[in-house]
Amino acid sequence: MAEKRTKKAQRGSTFTTIRKVVRTVIPVGIFALLAAGIGSGTLCEVGYSSIAYLCPVGALESVFGAGTPGVRIVIALAIFAVIALLFGKAFCSWACPIPPLESLFSSARRRTRDREERKEAGKRAERRWEEQVHGTACSTDGCASCTSFVNAPALPARGPKKRRFHIDGRHVVLAGALGSAFACGFPVFCLVCPVGLTFATGIALYRFVGFNEPAIDLLVFPLLLVLELTVLRKWCHRFCPIGALFSLVGGFTRITRPKVKRDQCVRSDGTICAACAAACPEHIDPCDDLGDRPLSECTRCGRCLKACPQNALYLVDLETATETQPEASMKKED
Repeated sequence: MAEKRTKKAQRGSTFTTIRKVVRTVIPVGIFALLAAGIGSGTLCEVGYSSIAYLCPVGALESVFGAGTPGVRIVIALAIFAVIALLFGKAFCSWACPIPPLESLFSSARRRTRDREERKEAGKRAERRWEEQVHGTACSTDGCASCTSFVNAPALPARGPKKRRFHIDGRHVVLAGALGSAFACGFPVFCLVCPVGLTFATGIALYRFVGFNEPAIDLLVFPLLLVLELTVLRKWCHRFCPIGALFSLVGGFTRITRPKVKRDQCVRSDGTICAACAAACPEHIDPCDDLGDRPLSECTRCGRCLKACPQNALYLVDLETATETQPEASMKKED
């Protein structure tokens, strides 16, 4: 039993390690193919020969700019829809180069503030759970550090109705990107997109080192990138239209979204716990969707799996493929 428990405890760490490796391999692989002369493209437009996949925001901008969708654009949007419905916003933590760059450019003070914000978001999710289960939140000092309630009722087999969308500044930027493409006739946002600027900087550096081709791009692109990630703080949470689009489409799926084994979660007996919510960089409550943002914002980063003290959370569980049903929970209680 102890060995099995240890293996389960390692799952979260293994999951996050795999994610970090994949996130590193993708840009390195793209630049390696570029250096080899294969020219597979970037995350903005990747493919081979006449087969290529476009960034969904860039594809939509092309539709709004040209007025008519081409076959290539329709195929790209269809592929995006399938990916978003299967994996939600996983692109943001598994492939996008911006989150690690944001961390690189952030100061120690800013990283400390981000950790405190996650903890505060966890406490807010904790209070919402108290109100849902107990009717009201405890008003005494230090309530957030309480570990349990006396004679607390059992947690319902399922949480509240899931929220699909969370409209914020990212959706405003998305609407502005599409509106500017319609007004100007070309994808305007692509000129300042941090993802595009990241790869453009790498390509400019490659041409300078490999072919001795100095260009103004080598100064302009990284300057714009650093300005966007430092002046526009929390780009991913507040401004990114790509994440906004993924969350809108991914809000219709639960396939790889965090799920909870109710018989293992400490909330099942009335115990207060917000370990998963306090670990989530998206300010989500993976257990009962009581966070500041809905589960549609989940990036499948795996931090909640690693933080859960009971290993009750999973995305795809090989041992238990489906979430515990209400009927099964009622039978156990009986």
